[in-house]
Amino acid sequence: MENFFTNTQIHGYPLRVSIIILLIIFFSSQGNSQIQLSTQNKRAKNLYKRAIEKHKLRLYDETLYLLDQAILKDPNFFEAYLKMGILYQALGREEDAYIKYQEYLKKVPNASISIIEKLAFMAFDRGEYEKATTFLKQLFRKAPEKKEKPPIKLLLSSLAYVKGQLKNNHENNIIEQLPKNINRFKLQYLPTITVDNSAIFFTKRDKVTSDEDIVVSYYRNEEWQPAESVSPKINSPLNEGACSVSSDGRRMIFTSCDKRDSYGSCDLYITNKIGDHWTQPKTLGKPINSKYWESQPSLSADGQTLYFSSNRPNGHGGRDIYVSKNEQGSWSIPINLGPTINSPKDETTPFIHPNGKILFFSSNGFVGMGGFDLYKSNGQDTSWTTPENLGFPINTHKDEVAIVIASDGKTAYFAKEEQKNYEILDSKIVKTVLAEEKQINSTSFIIGKVLDAHSTKPLKATIQVVDIKTTKTKYQNESDPITGLFYMVLPINLNLAAYVKKKGYLYSDYHFNTKNNLTSNSDTLTIYLGKIAEGKSIVLENIYFDFDSYELKEESQSEIENLYQILLDNPSIIVEIAGHTDNVGTSSYNLELSKKRAQKLYKKLIDKGIDDARITYKGYGDKFPKALNISDKGKKSNRRIEFRILQVKQ
Repeated sequence: MENFFTNTQIHGYPLRVSIIILLIIFFSSQGNSQIQLSTQNKRAKNLYKRAIEKHKLRLYDETLYLLDQAILKDPNFFEAYLKMGILYQALGREEDAYIKYQEYLKKVPNASISIIEKLAFMAFDRGEYEKATTFLKQLFRKAPEKKEKPPIKLLLSSLAYVKGQLKNNHENNIIEQLPKNINRFKLQYLPTITVDNSAIFFTKRDKVTSDEDIVVSYYRNEEWQPAESVSPKINSPLNEGACSVSSDGRRMIFTSCDKRDSYGSCDLYITNKIGDHWTQPKTLGKPINSKYWESQPSLSADGQTLYFSSNRPNGHGGRDIYVSKNEQGSWSIPINLGPTINSPKDETTPFIHPNGKILFFSSNGFVGMGGFDLYKSNGQDTSWTTPENLGFPINTHKDEVAIVIASDGKTAYFAKEEQKNYEILDSKIVKTVLAEEKQINSTSFIIGKVLDAHSTKPLKATIQVVDIKTTKTKYQNESDPITGLFYMVLPINLNLAAYVKKKGYLYSDYHFNTKNNLTSNSDTLTIYLGKIAEGKSIVLENIYFDFDSYELKEESQSEIENLYQILLDNPSIIVEIAGHTDNVGTSSYNLELSKKRAQKLYKKLIDKGIDDARITYKGYGDKFPKALNISDKGKKSNRRIEFRILQVKQ
C-alpha cells in the first residue's frame, strides 16, 4: 500500500486499493448465483444474478441498484444485504456498509462470525460502545475462542477503558476553538507552535478535494493575525503539509508529495528562515526519504533530532515512528522507536516536546476510545515508557491526531475533525489545558541577540548549551545572520553552560541553573562579541574551583574544551591565563591562590597539546576587583579566571 499514500494525513486510503480487495472478495465467491439462496422469490433471484454479472463488469452503481431492487422484492433476502455491505465497504462507504451489515444480522438465521466481529469493531469506531459490547456477546456465544485473539483482546480492554473514562467528571476539561483568523479555511489540521507561542503553523485545505498548503498565523497585539501562506517557495499546486518548526521558528521540515525530486509518494523537505524569508526547500534525501511514505516530522527544540512517520518495510505495523540525528550536517539512518511505541497497527504524527523527554503521537493500536487516539510517552531516542492515553474528552471515538504541547507543559493544541468514509469533512484547530496529572515540566528559554561589539551589527554565531555535569551538548543552534536573533531552549532543573562563538571573535560564555519552577516566560539577552585583538579578554564563567582550593572541578571541562578550540582555530595568538580573587584573607595568600588556579588551567591546556610558547599564566590576587567586596555577589564577581590576548602575530 505504500505507493498509494499521496497526502500528508492519516486518512485517504485510495479507491484502487479497495477495488483490489473488492475483486478478491467477489471473484472468490463467483458461482454464488448457482448455490441455494434464502429467497424463493424468482424476481429477487434474477435481480441478484444480474447484480453479480454487473459486478464482474465493474459496474458498481448498477450492482448496488440491482441488489437493492432484489431486497425490495424480498425484504428477508439476507444474501443481498450481505453483498451490499461488502460492496459498500470495499468502495469506502463505511456508513452504508454498517447499515447493511446490521440488516443482514437481523435477517439471517445463522449469521457469519466474521460479520458479527466486523460489526463489533464498526460500532466501537462510531462510539456506539453498548452496541459493540452486544455484538461481542453474540460473537462469543458462537465462537468463544475469539476472546483470545489479540484484536478482540484489545477491543475488550478498550471498552473497559472507555467505561472508566466516561464515568469520570470532565467539567474542567474545556476544549476551546481557536479564533476565526486561524480557523478561516474549509479544513485546518496538523498544528505546530513556536516555543515562545508567537507563531502557529498548520496545514490547510480550501476544499475537501483541494491540495494541501502550509500556513502561519502570528500572535501580535494580543491577537492571532489572519493565517496566510508561509511562502510561495514552499507551497505549490502539489500537497505540502505536516510541518515541524524548530523552537525559534527558523528551521522547518515539512512533507511534500509527488515532487520531481521525490523518492516516491510523500517525502520530507527542509527550509530555513533567514531574516523574513524562507530559503528554497531541499529534500532531506536518503536515508530519511525512500520510495515509501515519509510524513509528519517533528523536530527537537534545537533542530538536531527528527522524528517522523513512515510505512517503510520491516517495521512493527503499517506506519511506524522513526528517529534520526543530525550528525555533522548529515542525518543518520532512521531508527525505529521499537515495539513499545510502534504497535501492529499505525502510529503517526509524533511530537517531541521542547524539553526533549516527552513524545506525543497518535495511534490506533493501543487501548483507547476508538479510531486514532493521542498518547504520550517518557523517554529519549529509542527508550520509552508504555504509552499513556490522554483520555476523554481530548480523545473520542473519532480520529484525534497531531497534538502539540506549548512550552508551559499544559496547553495543548490539536485538530477536531468530522470524518466520513476516511475523508475529513470538517476540521478546526482547538486548544485545551491538560488534566493536571497529564501535565509535564515546563521549558525555559532565552531570546538573545548577537552583535558585533564594535559596530553593533548582527552576527551569525553558534550557540551551544552544555550540561555542566555530563559535558553533553543539550542544545545547539545559530543566530540569524540578518537579525542576530536566537533562542536557547533550556532543559529544566539542570546546571548549564552556554557558549556563543564565531570564528575570528572571542567567545562569550554564561551559566544557568534552570529551576523546576521556571515558566516559558522568556528572558532577553544581548551578547556583544569582540574580534580577536591584542588586549581583549573574557571572563571564563564556567571554570570552577571549590572554596579555598586550586583544584579544577569536573564542571570546568566544557570551558576547557572551548579554550582549547579557540587556540587551535587561532594559531597566531599568544594568551595569558589570569587568576583573580576577592579580598577575603591576606593579599599574599590571595596572590598565591590566584597564581595556582591560573597555573592549573594552563597545565590542562598544555596537556591537551597547546604549545607552551603560546600561553602563559599569572596570579593577580585581589589587586583588580571587578566589583566592590562588600556583598557575596560582588565577591563572587571578583573570584574569576580571565583569558587575555597578549599578542596576535602577523
